[in-house]
Amino acid sequence: MANASKVATSLVTAINKITNTAISGIAKITGVVVSLFSDDNAVAKSVTTGTANAVYIADSDGEYTYDQADAVTISFWVKVGWTTALNTNIHLWSSTDAGGTGVNQDTYRIYYHESLNRLYVGWRSASNEKCQNFWLFHLNSGVYAAAYAAAGLGASYWSNTNRGNVGDDDYTLITVTRSTTNTGCYSNLKLYWNATDCGEGYYSVANGQSCGNDTASSPSMGNNDKQIALGANSWNFTKCGDTNPTDYNGLSIWNKVLSSSEVSEIYNSGTPMNLENHSAVVNLKGFWNFESNGDNTVSGAPAFAINGDSEIITK
Repeated sequence: MANASKVATSLVTAINKITNTAISGIAKITGVVVSLFSDDNAVAKSVTTGTANAVYIADSDGEYTYDQADAVTISFWVKVGWTTALNTNIHLWSSTDAGGTGVNQDTYRIYYHESLNRLYVGWRSASNEKCQNFWLFHLNSGVYAAAYAAAGLGASYWSNTNRGNVGDDDYTLITVTRSTTNTGCYSNLKLYWNATDCGEGYYSVANGQSCGNDTASSPSMGNNDKQIALGANSWNFTKCGDTNPTDYNGLSIWNKVLSSSEVSEIYNSGTPMNLENHSAVVNLKGFWNFESNGDNTVSGAPAFAINGDSEIITK
């Protein structure tokens, strides 16, 4: 039996050597860097609040200095942990000026209001300077019909017992694209659930206001370093959910408005892909897969700190 184990071990070692040599040889011949991509894990953002339990970038060193006039796409996979008892909102992704301690410090955010079944996207530089749009998912009529079909939640609200249309491992891909126009209307701001456009949302045109500009003037955001939070707001790291952690994976930030086909490419029929192989990779500013830590695969870009009760988990 011992001899058989030795033979088996030697055989595995030999196969590994041959395989690694073959891969190395192919890379040398083609001039392509060969890297193996795995997606077995994700990051669980605990419901415990505050910096000590946050998943965030503290200072991006100039990597993410977007303002209201910059085109940007935010995309991530999320597995809902909150319950129907949440009765408030949960921030899925949020960014604020580095060191910011309040919502009006050049915040750009994506958050879900459970009691209203609305997903909001907005940016603001002061209490009277903000743009936003929102989509709700339980009405199969009018401007909300597209979001109703995309989410697949039916008349019930989004929760850990009603995740609607999902990809692999019960994760949903949420993607938001924003162009250079400083308004929240559909022509400028789009939400995708998995690979499906959620349509106009509330601010389809104007609805009596300036197309998603809720106040007297439009936001005027500075090109400052950002602190970026996943699964919490980005100024005091609250709004994380209730009983169960929500899991996040495959966060990406792009410096362009991705087309619907490019969003579909990220969705990849429900299976997360290595975005370094995406057709728009030249516009990829950050990609965090949370496979073993918060590292960014884009060279020179910052890593997420994963703190306290938040942790890397098996999907």
